[in-house]
Amino acid sequence: MKLSVKMVLIFSAMMLVGLLILSSYAASVSVMGATAFTEARFRNMSTSIERAVQQDVSMMEMTLRELSENTTFMAALNQMVRDDSEERKMGIAAGKSAINQLQHSPLVDTFYRVTFYTRDGMFLTTYVDAVDRDYKLIPGSEEAKAAIDALPWLDEADESADFVLLPLHKDILSAGRPVSVYGIGQQIRYLGKPLGYLEVARRNEDTAQVMKYIDDENVCLEMYFDDGDLLFQSQETAWIWPQDLARDCMTTVQLGDGLSRMVYHTRINSLGLHLYISQDGAISTESNALLRSAMFRRAAYIMLPTLGLILLVSLGLTHSINRLTRKVRQVRADSVIRRDEETTRSLLSTVTSPGDRETYELEQGFNQLMLRLRESTANELSLREGTLQAQLSALQTQINPHFIYNTLNIISAKSMESGNLEVIEICDQFAQMLRYSTDTRSKTATMAEEIENVRNYLMLSKARYEDNLEYVIDVPENLNSITVPKLTLQPLVENAMIHGFDGKNVLRKLSVTGQIREKQLILEIRDNGNGFSDEMLQSLRARIRDIEEGKVAIEESGGHIGLVNTCLRLHYYSQGKMHMDIRNDGGAVITMTMPCA
Repeated sequence: MKLSVKMVLIFSAMMLVGLLILSSYAASVSVMGATAFTEARFRNMSTSIERAVQQDVSMMEMTLRELSENTTFMAALNQMVRDDSEERKMGIAAGKSAINQLQHSPLVDTFYRVTFYTRDGMFLTTYVDAVDRDYKLIPGSEEAKAAIDALPWLDEADESADFVLLPLHKDILSAGRPVSVYGIGQQIRYLGKPLGYLEVARRNEDTAQVMKYIDDENVCLEMYFDDGDLLFQSQETAWIWPQDLARDCMTTVQLGDGLSRMVYHTRINSLGLHLYISQDGAISTESNALLRSAMFRRAAYIMLPTLGLILLVSLGLTHSINRLTRKVRQVRADSVIRRDEETTRSLLSTVTSPGDRETYELEQGFNQLMLRLRESTANELSLREGTLQAQLSALQTQINPHFIYNTLNIISAKSMESGNLEVIEICDQFAQMLRYSTDTRSKTATMAEEIENVRNYLMLSKARYEDNLEYVIDVPENLNSITVPKLTLQPLVENAMIHGFDGKNVLRKLSVTGQIREKQLILEIRDNGNGFSDEMLQSLRARIRDIEEGKVAIEESGGHIGLVNTCLRLHYYSQGKMHMDIRNDGGAVITMTMPCA
């Protein structure tokens, strides 16, 4: 059976079955559709309200940050609080300066009140009106101290480095008038020392602005904090919701006496605030009845024209697929390696119509795949050629060191004739280092071999610097069998010798120590040189951190390439379990930690 016939039969059967199911379960589908629609409405309203509340809190936070970063304001507060003279002239003047800064802040004007408190009863506030200005709560008085101590959020602010969200509470500075406010508060510091507390507050009535996001007068809104404190309710009587009410979905809650409400519950995690948006369940029932009758009519309208559309679409889709199939069959096997213009044009040709988007994109993907396959084949051939060249180069590098060995043998022979044992020893040590570093049979070595290579290097350096070099190698023998990447220690020791002293003729002290602690191998290289400059220390730590985080970006400039290269090799060798630390302690100190295994 042809694909076009199969598609017509399958799509037609699916449509008929779908219409039968739709007719049979119209009631349940209507309820689900209406609920989904209502849930979407409520979710949008909840999102808008959440955004408005968060923007309001963000504006409060911005005001706190603007004031705490205002050096003039903070200095004035500090002078006001710290002035312990009897007349407090400077403190009073500083308080006036702080009030002036508050009054000239454009952000402060958008809120009901911005207040600075101290636990000693000192406070500064923006006045709301003339009545508020005449309120006689005296800063520093026992009455003010008691009122401020009663604020429940001060202890929480002392323990938090961020702001504290304040639930609905009575404003203690509202001139004896009962004004409920909400907002945020935060402990502020000046020069690292606690100075007092800043509170940014809005009136509870200002919260009613969120009702503009409610699209129906029958919808109710309540906002509660996690501890049950009420922030806002749109009706005089708030509904009592179950504590285990599901979040971010529509739920039908039975309230008794045949009443039910559909409620959408969400939580603003950053603020610890619960939103409840609800409406009478009877409204949804009426809406479902209307939707049910409309669905039966639409099913009849859709059935006949859809059958014709299925036929046309099936024929159109199979037409493009057939053309693409013929193209794939005609692709020659050797086209992936041929790079002539005709083959390229054939691979990039298009036989499907852009109107058949999926089939067209499939053909474009096939064309790109064939081009990439051809590029990969070419790269593979180049890689094979490069591998052969690398093998030839490796054979050549095995031949080149023999010239150096022969030269060292000649120098040793001449030195033996003249009785210069020191030159003989130097040649022998250099030959051992050269043999060790050029041996490509293994990429790893034991700790004993690494220590011996470092000792040869230091003995050569000793021959150069003589009494100006003192070194200590203290690695226990039980570490000798541990395997590490070859040339792990010597580049770090060489790094200390080259960069640690800047060529100065001073007494150079260098130590290499090793130990096992808690199944971790710890190696430390320490010198008494100049240490790392602050700029170099930060740069090297950043590069080491990039390696340990898998962000390998090693430049071939900037110095200390041996140190960074060693870190990179150990990172791969230990599968990311190696850690390197660099610091200054009477010179440069490099510490490597990695599992013993």
